[in-house]
Amino acid sequence: MCGIVGIAGAREPVSPILLECLRRLEYRGYDSAGMATVSKGRIFVRKGVGKIDDVDKRLSFSSLPGSVGIAHTRWATHGPPTDENAHPHLDCSGSIAVVHNGIIENHSEIRRWLVSRGHVFRSDTDTEVVAHLIEEGLRAGLDPYLAFKQAVSRLKGSYALAVLISSTPDRIYFARRLSPLLVGLGDGFNFVASDIPAIIEYTRRVIVLSDGELGYVTFSEVLVEDERRGPVDLSSRMLIVDWEPEQARKGGFPHYMLKEIYEQPRAIAETISGFGEDYLRGSRVLAESEVVYVAAAGTSYHSALYFALLAMKLARMKVVPFISSEYESYAYAATPSDALLVISQSGETIDTLMAMRSFKERGCRVVSLTNVVGSVISQRE
Repeated sequence: MCGIVGIAGAREPVSPILLECLRRLEYRGYDSAGMATVSKGRIFVRKGVGKIDDVDKRLSFSSLPGSVGIAHTRWATHGPPTDENAHPHLDCSGSIAVVHNGIIENHSEIRRWLVSRGHVFRSDTDTEVVAHLIEEGLRAGLDPYLAFKQAVSRLKGSYALAVLISSTPDRIYFARRLSPLLVGLGDGFNFVASDIPAIIEYTRRVIVLSDGELGYVTFSEVLVEDERRGPVDLSSRMLIVDWEPEQARKGGFPHYMLKEIYEQPRAIAETISGFGEDYLRGSRVLAESEVVYVAAAGTSYHSALYFALLAMKLARMKVVPFISSEYESYAYAATPSDALLVISQSGETIDTLMAMRSFKERGCRVVSLTNVVGSVISQRE
């Protein structure tokens, strides 16, 4: 989960406002942060590893020029937390900047095609392919909005996107599928953002975007289209948010726990949207095994317990969950006809890694479930 925000304003600089909005999104990710603005036909980018205020102290986001800008706070998924993997991401020419929340499921095949076309990548992220796809469209002679729409049409998975293109310096292009995104309407400025808390200090008029919608904002214009049906009538779509800022941070709920409970369907949908062949292969391994052991620690162990209950009840599988640090006793009972499912949010949990090693020595196949692509657990063969 990451947070994105953008402002198209009539006056500059917008970077101090962007920074304040970004701080209100830090609950969506705090591995790294970055900002891009447009001024005098150029895109300026500053980004780095760390929490927003720490990165700001090093890079001074508020000194960026321009009346239009986008910003991002990251929870690392594709690629570890590094300066290079922080958003925004640029194309080869440095004239396109992209921030993204979600998972581009087909990024690998797109990247291979773009590399064959001469594009050079600077990060390990799935997001960077979007910038290069737009660049490819511009090279082919498309106008910026058509190049953006063509790029979005090639993406599979989940995304909330905000994009700057230097040749249209007054616009922020946006698109949404499965990941949350809204437009905030102001006087002399308009926003795009992941959540209401980011912008409630500046406007209470919002349009919540639906899946498959895309378009752009300027300081005075909002265009929204459905990717299949064309222009969207916004006359009845505007909402007036009557929450106070503290309520907004809780999504209108009386406390955070209730907010997170009601967010579960969306969180599950975003997770499922990233499913691909690896998930099918892992499912087959588990289904074919005589016994499935599940190793996890902390809150991941709670997930393991719930998985075990569901798998035993719905699929009649033999499932044995255990805390990773107690792997040794369970590994002794394992046979080559069994499988181990390891669950680790970070993909770096040392006890879970030790469990993997021990079960593999017993001839068991291993399936890993982690939130961080490229982590140690996800790469273990």
